[in-house]
Amino acid sequence: MRYLLLCVLAAAVLLAASLDSRALLNPHIKPEPCDSCHTKVPTEADGRAGNYFLLKETIDNTCHVCHEKTCCKAGTLHHFEHPSNIDQWDKTRFKAPKTLKLYGGFITCTTCHVHSIPEGESFKMVRLAQRDGMRIEWVRLCRDCHTSF
Repeated sequence: MRYLLLCVLAAAVLLAASLDSRALLNPHIKPEPCDSCHTKVPTEADGRAGNYFLLKETIDNTCHVCHEKTCCKAGTLHHFEHPSNIDQWDKTRFKAPKTLKLYGGFITCTTCHVHSIPEGESFKMVRLAQRDGMRIEWVRLCRDCHTSF
């Protein structure tokens, strides 16, 4: 029994040592472990200049390091429901957002989603969506870009 417990413990230690530490930290919970998404912590000036020092080449690719495994992988409803990482759209049906941020002119994951769990009620960390018990009000979020919503 003691031998089995020792083997299980050794296997757990080896597995933990082989994992990238980024996979073990949730970057959405404060205080955020910045190195889960960034190679260097950007200053406010870096952010204003568009220098985020992301792990991957784009915001979306950085988010997909974790999220593509679950909610945003190809073939899922969210993947088809709303495009991301685009800078061109039908101007007769959509407008540039008034409140939501474009990053270098691109709609990205962080256009609609905050990167840190906000204070108070939230639904999937979506900006501008309001939650009232079981009801979620999407109109304010969607109307920021969609002309016919």
